[in-house]
Amino acid sequence: MRKQKFNDNWIFRTGGGSSLEALAGGDRAGKMVTLPHDASIGKERNPEESNGSGNGFFREENYNYTKEFELDPKDKGKNIYFEFEGVYQNAFVYINHAFAGKCPYGYGNFYIDATKFVRFDRKNELKVIVKNGVPSGRWYTGGGIYRDVNLMIADRLHLAADSVHLAAVDVEEDQAVIRAAATIAYTGIGVRDVQFFIRLLDADGNVAAESVMPVTVEEYTEREYLQKLYVDQPKQWDEEHPYLYTYQAVIKEGENILDEEEGTFGIRKLQLDRKHGLRVNGKVVNLRGGCIHHDNGVTGTAEFAHTAEFRVRKLKEAGYNAIRSSHYPMSRRLLEACDKFGMYVMDEFSDVWTTTKVDFDYGTHMAEWWEHDITNLVKKDYNHPCVIMYSIGNEIPETGNKFDTQWGKKLADKLRSLDDSRYVTNSLNLMLSIMDRLGEMKEQMAAQAEAKANAKDTEGKDLRENSEINSMMSSMGDMMNMLIGSEIAGKATEEAFAQVDIAGYNYAQCRYEPDAKRYPNRIIVGSETFPKDLDENWELVEKHPYVIGDFSWTAWDYLGEAGIGKILYEEQPGMGFYAPYPYKAAYCGDLNLLGDRRPVSYWREMIWGLRKAPYLSVQLPQYYGITPQMTNWSMTNAVRSWNWNGYEGKPVVVEVYTDAEEAELYINGELKERKVVGEKKKYIAEFDTIYMPGVVETVVYKDGTEVGRDRIITAKDEVQITAVADAKEIPADGSDICYVEISLDDENGNRNPGADKAVRVSVDGPGVILGYGSADPESEENYFDMTAKAYEGRLRAAVRGNGAAGTITVTLQAEGCEDVKVQIEAV
Repeated sequence: MRKQKFNDNWIFRTGGGSSLEALAGGDRAGKMVTLPHDASIGKERNPEESNGSGNGFFREENYNYTKEFELDPKDKGKNIYFEFEGVYQNAFVYINHAFAGKCPYGYGNFYIDATKFVRFDRKNELKVIVKNGVPSGRWYTGGGIYRDVNLMIADRLHLAADSVHLAAVDVEEDQAVIRAAATIAYTGIGVRDVQFFIRLLDADGNVAAESVMPVTVEEYTEREYLQKLYVDQPKQWDEEHPYLYTYQAVIKEGENILDEEEGTFGIRKLQLDRKHGLRVNGKVVNLRGGCIHHDNGVTGTAEFAHTAEFRVRKLKEAGYNAIRSSHYPMSRRLLEACDKFGMYVMDEFSDVWTTTKVDFDYGTHMAEWWEHDITNLVKKDYNHPCVIMYSIGNEIPETGNKFDTQWGKKLADKLRSLDDSRYVTNSLNLMLSIMDRLGEMKEQMAAQAEAKANAKDTEGKDLRENSEINSMMSSMGDMMNMLIGSEIAGKATEEAFAQVDIAGYNYAQCRYEPDAKRYPNRIIVGSETFPKDLDENWELVEKHPYVIGDFSWTAWDYLGEAGIGKILYEEQPGMGFYAPYPYKAAYCGDLNLLGDRRPVSYWREMIWGLRKAPYLSVQLPQYYGITPQMTNWSMTNAVRSWNWNGYEGKPVVVEVYTDAEEAELYINGELKERKVVGEKKKYIAEFDTIYMPGVVETVVYKDGTEVGRDRIITAKDEVQITAVADAKEIPADGSDICYVEISLDDENGNRNPGADKAVRVSVDGPGVILGYGSADPESEENYFDMTAKAYEGRLRAAVRGNGAAGTITVTLQAEGCEDVKVQIEAV
């Protein structure tokens, strides 16, 4: 099947494109765009946006896209398809003004059979209408055609889309047995005799295994055919050695090639049991996991190979070996990046089943579309070795209802029928599973409190002050633990967990050990956990083989759910779950919106045993002595900076992250204090000291011997712009991008995190700035603005080709700084 990107020369308009809308005038002009295209990121944010903090105050609207195209008359009589890798959401597709198909799910790929609609003697028109009910999601969803569109042209006898499936059914050191399945579709008449070839090539292009079978194809059929491949001395894929083979599938009729497909595949063996936990290629693997959403910060949800590879590479550098797609199927580009760099994946189906969490989310369609969408998820994932498990849902309330939880069985059974080579999990929040029983539980808790209130301790002292129900329920964290750890929650979710191979526990580490006794065959993964709890969670992972990993919320900061990781102080407004405008990001990621690591990331790496060097950070001195108000998703306000103008001689708290036993703090070479590590929090030492510009340094010790040092130098106030492109070349056709990384540094190359200069970006030559801005979670700036203030001394510009080859020059300007130019070749 001939497959080509179909991304250029689309006309984009706001509005749903209805006939009445057109009669009323509508958005007549439109503008030319190249896909992928996130329409929402290009709109002004609105403090009155109805989805508000949930969507980061970004605009949610209806959109429509049209594209005129011509087909080669030589292809007349062939099958014509379009694949849409992601349209958010409720996509209606029209070809030459006729309805050709739809897909309501905003995160799944889908196909449109265009064969009967297209013409070969004149232009065609493809139109996609996007219907966005508001609110449609709990986070920043993006909007429009934000992933690739592909045109696919095939002979009447061809390989069905996404039907070549390879699975390693037996893997030993000297041989791997590969099951190769493919579906041959024939939409013509008459019987045809063909040969179906399948071969594997190693990384050097040598044939590692091949097979051929004769096939008699009858008219109007679609049938699956199986072959076995035997690979000698197989190179096995895992996180440390992500070795990929190339497969080639070919249908020949005589000497004529009717169809062919090429892709990558990794050979690996998965095992799961209570004694060893998860094993990959016979080696025990603890999943050092993080959850991610699908936006890429300054470029919104538009997905490119570069953005995907950048993100996976950064997460690997930070110590992660697993990511969970939250809470929807992962994009093709991200799967390819995970294969390439060796990242395990939990690919998730949906955030909702039949009960909506916001008014117009997928719950309004799931009951009718689940088979279509989960089938496409599996077909897309099948050949990617990175995918080790599927999650059928996230925090689904139906899991505590014995009738509605049958949806879990349907989903798990369907997944297993489509793919028996991976495991199935369900990411449960047990508190949500028992929401309909909270009244009953409150009565029980009140009764327990009353009994306690009337009790006396051994000395006859009244215990009333510690037993009132209001005190028990005053803390959300305490309430959650009480509800999640209850017998009612355990009983209510028994059936849901029994339906899957791995029990996904969201924020339920209090149940890991008790449930091991209650349910001796249960294998657990911490599918979503608070960042600050990793020290305790990881002890349980390392102690108990049946706990196979921990997935923190969240590995990478994201747009929407604005402010769930915020830190506030007494003089600021009180806490709410979300933050008000202008907040736009959650601000709870180990890595910020630009992918820069925050202090908690280094702490996490030490707990995982992957980092020996200590790491310094400093709490904001303007809030010294003020007790912060934190959410469960926040841990510290510390940043890596020793630039605090105006706070000279004033108190400040320095944090040292280390796996050593003791830490010393030096300021300008003078020893200030030596402390035991872990007095308040494991792997952390806090020093209460006085800020003086210069150098702050830590020296750490084990058994009295120095094992590491770290220092931060005060950068000079006079800064200059430093900018570098992370790729020398980008495709001229706009199919991929690169980043220009920008920082404000002093003459010695020290970044000044306190420098918040406004920097203007401009571009000359055959390129555009796709997005520009900082990681500031509450900036009012838009990512399409060409001027932005640095945040912690950093900015980023995303650069894209505009269709022509040549040199793209990106110029950066700021008051008091020399202009800086960066050149990128569009090829």
